[in-house]
Amino acid sequence: MNQVIEAIKKHKRFLITAHVNLEGDSLGSQLAMKELLEGLGKTAFILDNDPVPEHYKFLPNADSVSNDLGKKWDFDAAMVLDCPNLTRIGKVSDVIKGKPTVNVDHHISNERFGDINWVDPNASSAGEMVFRLFKEMGQPVTKEAALYLYIAILTDTGSFNYDNTSSVTHEVAGELLGYGLDPALVSENVYERRSISDIKLLGLVLSTIKVNKTGDVAYLEVTKDILKSTGADIAKSEGLINYARSIDKVRVAIIFKESLDSSGKVNVSFRSKGEIDVNVLASHFGGGGHMKASGCIIKGTLDEAKKKVLDRVEEVLGHKK
Repeated sequence: MNQVIEAIKKHKRFLITAHVNLEGDSLGSQLAMKELLEGLGKTAFILDNDPVPEHYKFLPNADSVSNDLGKKWDFDAAMVLDCPNLTRIGKVSDVIKGKPTVNVDHHISNERFGDINWVDPNASSAGEMVFRLFKEMGQPVTKEAALYLYIAILTDTGSFNYDNTSSVTHEVAGELLGYGLDPALVSENVYERRSISDIKLLGLVLSTIKVNKTGDVAYLEVTKDILKSTGADIAKSEGLINYARSIDKVRVAIIFKESLDSSGKVNVSFRSKGEIDVNVLASHFGGGGHMKASGCIIKGTLDEAKKKVLDRVEEVLGHKK
């Protein structure tokens, strides 16, 4: 953390980025980092591979996030948040190539790709780490920054239900609520504002659910056809994996998401219960994350990705010798 602080003091203009397929922590930590840097008199902007999901556009300054990858950006250093490796930031990796890079992350699988690496697997979220920077640098937390950080922590802990939630996490969340946030309103904005398209998406994705022969693996899929027929944003499939995870006796839950473009890639997310380390599973396919929540991207068709992943899961669980 001290090296990150020195880098912040040293440089004047920062590009901030995070992983593809933005969610609460990656977006909230970036917006908070931008506010921290600007409060210190720095110039900062956010450039991401993907747009802000519709259900996060209520956040103040969400419209400041750019996806203009073709523009020539002027910056001294890159700040990469909530990302285990540079592949996961998508095409932004080309933009920051050759620039000093600061890597701030909480994934145990982080590859230490930065010139400066602050990786804390004990932190609940990147947002919790950015909060610590505010405190360490003596920078006041505004109500807007508190909102960004609270959402980062709320979403990455599964509303404080996952085992990455610690007493420190609750202390930080409690302090952030002290800035005048309404937790019920935040939860409504993040989780409860759904369109008819979102509900149709939920129904069709749940209809794809399957379990293996032993009943300890459950998986769902989000196909191009499902997205086309519902008109829903793929970002609204965030969290649907928890329906599979909640099934009694399931130890590993998986959701497969077909890429909307013609890249022939499938996004795969893993969740686990008990002692199964899904970070090992994701790392096998070039991804990573946490012991109980990880992800990867697999090239190929949906059926090919499912076969590769499910075969590997069966091996890890000891069902295939």
